[in-house]
Formats: sequence, C-alpha cells, structure tokens
Amino acid sequence: MSKYIYTNPLDEGYKQFTLTKKQHNDLFKYRQITWRDKYEYYYNGNEILLHKFANVPTKILITILFPFYLLFYGVGNFKELIEEMKSGYNQKKYGSFTVDSISSGSDTYSEIIKIINQKKEGII
Repeated sequence: MSKYIYTNPLDEGYKQFTLTKKQHNDLFKYRQITWRDKYEYYYNGNEILLHKFANVPTKILITILFPFYLLFYGVGNFKELIEEMKSGYNQKKYGSFTVDSISSGSDTYSEIIKIINQKKEGII
C-alpha cells in the first residue's frame, strides 16, 4: 500500500487567494459552505483548486463525541476509531480532504479570476 504524501500547491507554483462565504456560495451552487467546512483556494494560469477541510468547531465536536463513538462501535474497534480521529485532525497528512479543480476554459474560472483581479486593484 502506498503512503499518501501531501504536496503544497504553493510549492507547485499556485497562488493562494480567499473568497467570502457569499462569493463561494454564489459561484458554486452545488458546493455550498456549511458550518463544518473550511476551504483553501489556489490558482495558476491553467486551473483553480478548492481544498475542502473540516474546520475547528467540527474537530471539537468530534472530540466531544468520541466516547459515544467508542460505546456505539465498541471497544474492539478502538484502533480504527483512533485512526479516524487522527485523519480528521491531520487532514493534509492523511489525505482526508476533498479537492475540486476548475479548468481555465470555464465560466466559473473567469468569474473567480475577475474577483481576484478586483481584490488586487482594491475594488472589493
């Protein structure tokens, strides 16, 4: 079994940018941000990457609910539960996050680049 190794997009020539929750939800009809999500956005001349992670409140909730998970799944599954907890806390290390890609030929790509340029010019 191969071991996952996270590659930081910044090391591959991408630039990081931010979108507000409203901008994100307006752009992505089927990827709405919920209370448990945290996004990181990266772009280069060819594509935009959206990395979706669990945010801090979600990690706190998982920690609080751990004893209940242990009771529900049983002590015999303790090792698996610990592995799940570790992957939830260290998502980049274990690869337990979602990545979406938007290619440069799409309308969404153009709209995001327009937002980025407006931020650079101080319009937004």
